[in-house]
Amino acid sequence: MWWSRGVLKHLPLPLGQYAPAFMDIMSDFTIDSTFIRLYYPSSTPNTQNDATKWTKWSPNEYYLQSMAHLVSHWGTVLKAVLWLYGGEPNVPAMWEAELMQSNSKIPVIMFSHGFGATRFLSSTVAIELASRGFIVASIEHKDSSACATYYYESAEKFEKDEKTWIPHEKMKFGPDHYKIRNTQLRRRANEIIRLIDLLYKINSGEASNILKSSIDLSCFKDRLDLSSLSMMGHSFGGATSMLAMSLDDRIKCGIILDGWMFPLKEDNLTIKQPLIFINTQTFHIESNINVICKYLNKNPAYTPREIYTIKHTTHESQTDTPHILGYWLNWFMPKLDPEEGTNINNHMILRFLHKNIGFPTDVTESEDYLKEEAEKFVEGTIIYAHMPKRKL
Repeated sequence: MWWSRGVLKHLPLPLGQYAPAFMDIMSDFTIDSTFIRLYYPSSTPNTQNDATKWTKWSPNEYYLQSMAHLVSHWGTVLKAVLWLYGGEPNVPAMWEAELMQSNSKIPVIMFSHGFGATRFLSSTVAIELASRGFIVASIEHKDSSACATYYYESAEKFEKDEKTWIPHEKMKFGPDHYKIRNTQLRRRANEIIRLIDLLYKINSGEASNILKSSIDLSCFKDRLDLSSLSMMGHSFGGATSMLAMSLDDRIKCGIILDGWMFPLKEDNLTIKQPLIFINTQTFHIESNINVICKYLNKNPAYTPREIYTIKHTTHESQTDTPHILGYWLNWFMPKLDPEEGTNINNHMILRFLHKNIGFPTDVTESEDYLKEEAEKFVEGTIIYAHMPKRKL
């Protein structure tokens, strides 16, 4: 784990040049407001990442209660487990620190979370990318797929901090399952398109943040490089990313982390942008792989497609949970160390972005790391032999 007695418990430290920072943005007082966690490179070198400005992983206890409910555990049980593991960790990024000073524009990656997740569940990936010079806009979806989310109905209710919570709706199987998930998928993709609109408004200096903040959004004016806008998503967020890419050519490339393909299995999307699929070993049943392969084989010769599977990993490997509680899925399978899994995943992302948007400008570190760890992943797919308990 990432801590010891007497040391502040935290998620894995980012490895890039910049100390990462983050803030929350909510666009307006409606149920259709865009709610994101914005991770960005600060003006502070990573060697001076100030732990006094770190915050707890979960911004509200209701999220922890909702996560516990999602996996059918009482919230008190989850809190007890967290206590046994040393308490809830901090995110090693500085809350609302100053944006890095540079004459260059900053490339932007949008992130779509999975079923039962949140805008902060993949903070480890997001802060690493921020430390490398990216802005990551991680949306919290309002289609009832998040473990929980909220909005404010009015300025008056905001002043009283009266949140209107949108609870999670558990997954139910049946004849309407695909229809329900496909409908959710389309709502999620529309939320991504509204997020793109918000990013353009932030870049033009026209956006406002209804949340109280020490950071004025004007500091981001003319700082975002939206000509290389990238899309990334985990699980349900992977399918969301693909649909959004097919609908909006402002997105220039896509990173699909353990994509859950069921919600778009009957769609026949036209995706012209470069794609990389980074899979874990135990999530992908044959039907899921078949949909992925449809888009791998469909691509024009001039459109790059890549796919990798990281061995001895589970669906949670691309989230923060292995770094907080250890692995919960596939208990009896030998697992890759969470740090190694995260590093392989992140270096694959950096290498792909270098190839397709030209940033980072130098990925020698990533190429060397992936060569050293080559026996821990395969180029291609692995169909998991033990059928998961799902009908997808």
